[in-house]
Amino acid sequence: MKMNLQSLIITSCLASGVAIAQETMELKVNATVPPTYYHQVTLAGGYSNANAATVDLFGKNGKDIVSIPNNYVGSQEAATGDNYFGIISYYGTGGFSLEKTIESGLTDFSSEEAVNYAEFIQTALPNALGAGKEYEISFKVSLADKAGYATGGFGAYFADKATNEKTNQRLTVTPQVSFSEVVKDKSGWTELKAKFTATGSEKFITLGVFNKNYKLENVGGGSGFAGNKAYYYISSIIVKEVPMDRDKDGVLDKDDKCPDTYGVASLAGCPDADGDGITDADDKCPSVAGISKFMGCPDTDGDGITDAEDNCPKVNGPAANKGCPVVEVDKKSAEVFKKAMAGIQFESGKDVIKKTSYGILDNVASVLKSNPTWGTEINGHTDNVGNADKNKDLSNRRAIAVMKYLEAKGVTNKMKPAGYGVEKPIADNKTPQGRALNRRVEFVVTYEQ
Repeated sequence: MKMNLQSLIITSCLASGVAIAQETMELKVNATVPPTYYHQVTLAGGYSNANAATVDLFGKNGKDIVSIPNNYVGSQEAATGDNYFGIISYYGTGGFSLEKTIESGLTDFSSEEAVNYAEFIQTALPNALGAGKEYEISFKVSLADKAGYATGGFGAYFADKATNEKTNQRLTVTPQVSFSEVVKDKSGWTELKAKFTATGSEKFITLGVFNKNYKLENVGGGSGFAGNKAYYYISSIIVKEVPMDRDKDGVLDKDDKCPDTYGVASLAGCPDADGDGITDADDKCPSVAGISKFMGCPDTDGDGITDAEDNCPKVNGPAANKGCPVVEVDKKSAEVFKKAMAGIQFESGKDVIKKTSYGILDNVASVLKSNPTWGTEINGHTDNVGNADKNKDLSNRRAIAVMKYLEAKGVTNKMKPAGYGVEKPIADNKTPQGRALNRRVEFVVTYEQ
């Protein structure tokens, strides 16, 4: 049966079968026959020795020497399930006869070789690990009560094929995960946990004490077979894929619609620079908070016109007036502006205001100063006599001259000068009367904030 699963849990428990929950697969140890003697690791379905040294299997229904909790090297309850494994990570010389050594299933070896004796447990993974994916390996260990020594250097080695060393010596391969901690706790279980990135070829896992980070400590209190050894129980072996979050925004890649860009959880991991609840990709104004109606652009005054298109973004106004309130110009003020349109005179071909126009402009200044919320567009116009480009420039300079005059009179209202030249005639330029009407300065009153 082919399985495509994102995490693997291998636990030592006396049962059989496979249970799948969400993205987790639990492979339970198939040990229908309880252990009766030393080094019966193969009774735990799928597990084996990685070298010539032999791993023990302990079970709640096992014989006295390999039972749980009491057994030949101490007493320990199972961390999970009904089984756990036992390994030697250091074999000291003396204190145990060669006869007993052979009886215990250990190969005859010299005292020089003894210190490098080590047992390793291995099993096949149901599926090869994914290339480039991050995994977490964890397992629990407990130093046996009767052990006189403790070691550091526990690790996990992942490979594409099973490890079958012919010697009983400590493996020299470099584990992907290694722990420098010397585990000395005899009463409880110590969990060892770390992460690593897979290459994609890993199909087997081997656990034990490797040369990397190897340390040895005499912890005293040793007795019997384990008195000159470091003997450990191993349980609760877990290998699981660590969900990826490439952009580190707290949203896992599998749920992240923008996995390579830092975003927010409420928008499935996509960014929202202005915090308006609209992703930057869908936001026409990504740097300014807005509303969904205008695809993320703001409408501060709520008049249905975006701020960018609203001449009065802070005051409600109709679209016909570019978002500004309609200014009600009283009759007297309207008359002042009307007189100004026909009465402001300039020196011929210049932007110099004739003194005869000062009174008219003074009246305009008075009106604007009395209405500080009024703005005005000062539009200059000419007839069609002469060069059109020069006329447009002249009309613009005349509009600016009017604005400067009003500013000199203390007008602080917002004023926008513009020159249109011959573009907007109001009379026929073919007659002297028409041309005179077209030479004008118009005031268009607007609302300004």
